[in-house]
Amino acid sequence: MKEVFKLAAALALVAAGAFAFVRLQENKGYALKRGQPAPTLRVPSLDGGALDIGSYRGRWVLVNFWATWCPPCVAEMPSLERLHRSLGTQGLAVVSVSVDEDEAVLRRFVSQHGVTFPVGRDPGGRGAQSYRTTGYPETFVIDPAGVVQEIFVGPAEWDTPEALDHFRGLLTRRSTSPTR
Repeated sequence: MKEVFKLAAALALVAAGAFAFVRLQENKGYALKRGQPAPTLRVPSLDGGALDIGSYRGRWVLVNFWATWCPPCVAEMPSLERLHRSLGTQGLAVVSVSVDEDEAVLRRFVSQHGVTFPVGRDPGGRGAQSYRTTGYPETFVIDPAGVVQEIFVGPAEWDTPEALDHFRGLLTRRSTSPTR
C-alpha cells in the first residue's frame, strides 16, 4: 500500500511540475496564445515553390510542425492524411512543416506514407520558432481571418469521429472568437 501511495505522490509531483513549467512559459509571454494573429510563415515546399500560410487566408487551416525522426510525429501522420482526405474538399486546409535537415529523407517519407497534403521544409526550425513551438509535433488551427484558435502540443488522432465533427463545426463558423 505504501508503494502505491509513493507512486501516486511522485506522479502528482511530476504533473504539478509540468503544469507549473507551462504556466511560467505562458506568463513569460513565450507561448503563442489563442486569439493572436498567426505568425507569417513562408517556407520552401516539397512540391516546388513556397508554402505560404498567408495564402490560406479565408480558410480554416491546420498547421502541423513535425519531423521524420520524431516517433509521435510519424505515428500521427496517417490520421492527418485521413483528415485531409475527409475534409480538404470541404474547406479545411491541412499543411505540415517539417524541420528535417535532410530533404531526401523527407521526400522518401512523404512518398512511402502517401502524404498528399502540402509539406513545407523548415530546416533549422526558424518557422517553427516563429510559432514558438516547444517540441514536435505541435499543431495550430488558424481561422479564416488568420487568427490562431487552437494549439495542440503532442500527437493526436485527427480523424476520430469526434475530431471530424469538431472540424466540421469549425468549417461552418465565420467568427474569430476562440473556440474553447
